[in-house]
Amino acid sequence: MIKLSEIAEVGHFNKPHGIKGEISASFDIDIDINEIKCLIIDVDGIFVPFFPVSIRPKTSDTCLLTIDGIDTEEKAQSFTNRSFYVLRSDLPYNDDIDEPDGLYASDLIGFKVIDANYGDIGIISDINDSTQNILFIIHSSDNREILIPVVDEFIESIDTENKVLNTDIPLDIISLNS
Repeated sequence: MIKLSEIAEVGHFNKPHGIKGEISASFDIDIDINEIKCLIIDVDGIFVPFFPVSIRPKTSDTCLLTIDGIDTEEKAQSFTNRSFYVLRSDLPYNDDIDEPDGLYASDLIGFKVIDANYGDIGIISDINDSTQNILFIIHSSDNREILIPVVDEFIESIDTENKVLNTDIPLDIISLNS
C-alpha cells in the first residue's frame, strides 16, 4: 500500500480532451513528463497508481495524458480537478519542492511551531500553495489561523521525532495575521 509519506503532489488534472479518454493535466513543478512511471491518485482515501500510456506536451506546464484503462470521455471526466502525485523516489532533486533535511512542506503538517520570539505559535494544519509563495497554515491555541511563509531563513531546526518546527519569524509577519 502506498503511504502519503512516499508520494509528492506534482499537479492536477484539468478536463478530458476528446472522446477516447485523453485528459489535460497541469504540473506544479518542473519535471520531465516522459520520466513519469506512474501517477498516483487518491481514490476514496487509498493512493492508487495509474500508468500513463502516452504523454503529449501541450504548453510549458500542461500536457495531454492517456492513462491505461481510461478509454472514454466519461472515465476521464472522473479525474477532472483532482490532484495527482508521483513517488518521491521518482522525483529528481528540486529546490522548489524540497525543504531542509529532504522534507517537503506537506511533511510538516501536524508539527508544532515554536518560535524564538513568540514561543508556541500553534500546529501546522495545512499548506497553502495556491500562490507563488507557499504558506504554512497554523492553528493557534486561541483558535486563530496564522499564515507563515515557507522560507528556509525562518526555519531554525526541525525535530521530526517530536514533530516540532523551531522558527525565527520576523516580528512584522506575525502582526500581519492580527
